[in-house]
Amino acid sequence: MNELVDFDKYHIPLKIEYSENKGRYVVATQDIKKDSRIVVFKGYSTGIIDSFKKKICSVCLSINNDGFYNISCKSCNTVYYCSRVCQLYSQRKLNHDLICPLLRKLATFKSDIHSKSIMKLLLNSFALRISEETFIKESNNRVDEIKKWLSLVPLPSDIEEYEKEIEELKICDDNNIEEEKSKEIDENELKIKEKEEVSSDESETKKERKNVKIKNNKKKDKDERDERKHKKERKEKDDKKHKNKKDKKKEKEESDKDKNNIGDDKLKSENKKVKSKHKHSRHKHEHEVNENKDIHDEQNVENTNNDKKNETNTDKYDVVTNTIPYSGTFKDLMNLQSHFEEWTDESKEIYECMENVIRDNICKNYISNSVDINMDNEIANYLMNFASLVESNSFGIWNSKGKCIGRIVYPFASYFNHSCRNNCYPIQYKNHIYFYASKDIEKGDEVNFSYIDTNGVSIKERQAHLLKDYYFKCQCDLCCEEEKYIKKKDKKNN
Repeated sequence: MNELVDFDKYHIPLKIEYSENKGRYVVATQDIKKDSRIVVFKGYSTGIIDSFKKKICSVCLSINNDGFYNISCKSCNTVYYCSRVCQLYSQRKLNHDLICPLLRKLATFKSDIHSKSIMKLLLNSFALRISEETFIKESNNRVDEIKKWLSLVPLPSDIEEYEKEIEELKICDDNNIEEEKSKEIDENELKIKEKEEVSSDESETKKERKNVKIKNNKKKDKDERDERKHKKERKEKDDKKHKNKKDKKKEKEESDKDKNNIGDDKLKSENKKVKSKHKHSRHKHEHEVNENKDIHDEQNVENTNNDKKNETNTDKYDVVTNTIPYSGTFKDLMNLQSHFEEWTDESKEIYECMENVIRDNICKNYISNSVDINMDNEIANYLMNFASLVESNSFGIWNSKGKCIGRIVYPFASYFNHSCRNNCYPIQYKNHIYFYASKDIEKGDEVNFSYIDTNGVSIKERQAHLLKDYYFKCQCDLCCEEEKYIKKKDKKNN
């Protein structure tokens, strides 16, 4: 059973065991303390709900709480990305172009939100399967290289490669823009020259007309000047007469003013002294203000430096500690359990309307080469079984407001069984799932978590919920204890 997940290789204290009652389940290989991280898994494939597609990156699942992402697939308009890196990764490794027309058709189907997200997840898994096959052929079945490649999140090498490519594309775009601008300038200059040559003949005729007009205007100007000169001479004579009268009056006024000049000089000297004092006080005040500003600026610099020193990385969701560094393969996904036989007729009808489109557009292209099945007779059952497998083993993607915005499959996380008295709990962050110990776990204990909310819920409600959604009757310690208690109570009453 340990071939399903190689926990030993990554020094994770877990192993997988099997029993007829429990099926496959996870066991601790050493003591695990409360609140310690047990393991981290990466998601294999996702299906985003249409109403939230603009707020979540379809590759890394980063949620935009401030608005919508602008980068998207213009062809299907069903997937959005947080960056060009994720967009390139989706096109090259997740094989989005293959399922792009199918996603566009799926958006027009009239069905519930849940089933649509499951079908998206199914289509993305099919596309990733084809990418895996081509890579496996190119790598000559080298297991180490395959595991390095299989990851829903772009690897650091991919990010560097894509960023370099994006920068080169930007440089090329800038160069093309400059070339286009230079071409436009050259074309405009040629047009101007052509216009000048065409208009050269017309300009000569215009010049002759202008010369005639200029001569006529000169004659008019001369006549006007002569009239102005004659008028000026008359005015000058009249002005001389008036000036003589004014000069006499000014002489009398000046003699009276000389007497009062001594008192005015004294007042001016006193005013100058007062003004100089005010200027000095103003300069002093400005100097004090500048000093206060400098002190305040120095304090701000010190505060910012202290804030920078106090800043720490509080992100506990690192992807290094106890992490399986690949998300699994399509084979790992198909190893999970399907519950198609337990499906009701109503649940089957929901997916039958989508079956024909998927079968005609994608499955005939590669399923016959990948899986040994009869295309005509068994393809419907194959799709239904796979849809049931995805539905039973997928996890909900939740935003900060507690709304389900999509579905994701973690193939390795599905080996953890349910227990109403669980000893670990999962936390989802982007496309990773983190398992932490909710209590001390001893070596040899089963590691399990609760699929549903069990706080304050009766055994009857828990059993009904698990049977409806997960197709099993819970036989955990808590349920067994409560069943025994109920039986004893019923016997006493009888």
